[in-house]
Amino acid sequence: MSQISRKIEGTATVLSSISHGGENAGTTQYLRREKVVQPDGSVAEVPIISGNALRGILRDHSANYTWEYLGRPELPLPVFDVLYSGGALAKAGSGKVLGSKQLAELRRLVPHVALFGAAGGGRIIEGRLQVGKLTPIVRQTTHLYPAPEGFAPPDMWDLLQLEGFTRRDDAKRPQLAERIAGMLPTTEPAQGALLTEVDTTDDTLDRESAQQMRYEVETLAAGTLLHWSIRVECASELVEAQLAAALASWGASGAHIGGRSATGHGRLALDAHQWVTSRVEPTEGSELAPSWHDQLASHHAEHKDEIVEALGWLA
Repeated sequence: MSQISRKIEGTATVLSSISHGGENAGTTQYLRREKVVQPDGSVAEVPIISGNALRGILRDHSANYTWEYLGRPELPLPVFDVLYSGGALAKAGSGKVLGSKQLAELRRLVPHVALFGAAGGGRIIEGRLQVGKLTPIVRQTTHLYPAPEGFAPPDMWDLLQLEGFTRRDDAKRPQLAERIAGMLPTTEPAQGALLTEVDTTDDTLDRESAQQMRYEVETLAAGTLLHWSIRVECASELVEAQLAAALASWGASGAHIGGRSATGHGRLALDAHQWVTSRVEPTEGSELAPSWHDQLASHHAEHKDEIVEALGWLA
């Protein structure tokens, strides 16, 4: 089976503001930042989305496909950990050390493990996938990642904003008192009315008027241009298909990254289908594993029992 090296390096456009948690100050959460040395020797702290965040997202999508192709089995916890979080090394002296032949067989049978790697069986298994950080293309970073032709990079500070939110404790709303065990209103509930306790000896039922918690989240503005890169090294066509599955699933779910995706944050627009490919000679612009679904479905159906057994070696 031929080995493939592929990479993409380009830009992604932020479609909805990104929240990627860093330090907190009171009720304000700031974006994760990294120091970037400027051409004049000064240092700027730039909000950068970690490669680990994107790699973790892709791992989850890839794990979901693997689980689906295996027929949605109930997974032992150690095998679940291998698929979704990379597993863990066995304790020293446990005697569970994966042999070289087993390791080669595991990589052949389980493209998910070959792509993302895992820890288990007394080994740390290196994955074929390398994911870069997502860095905003701004004045503070264009000496590292040049701006696309015709794009005037903004100043980093112009892209940062604080978004305010509120959270109301609905358990303290008089209108909903009758739905809570042990709580009754003193009179017909009115807007802003106070609640009393049925059992005054039970201080766990202490309630006051509904109050709102206010907090702020620093975000990166919609329309921001990000530099991103991803590479898969010396992989089989089956491993390439696994990556295509993960990227397709991520894209179909909205290509979210960062926090608060359930409330619309962190949507990206990117082209994950144009790649630079290295076999004998590099080629540019080839589609990434166009028949990935058929390849993966056929492989997992044909080797289902062997795959389950091989994953068990890491438990």
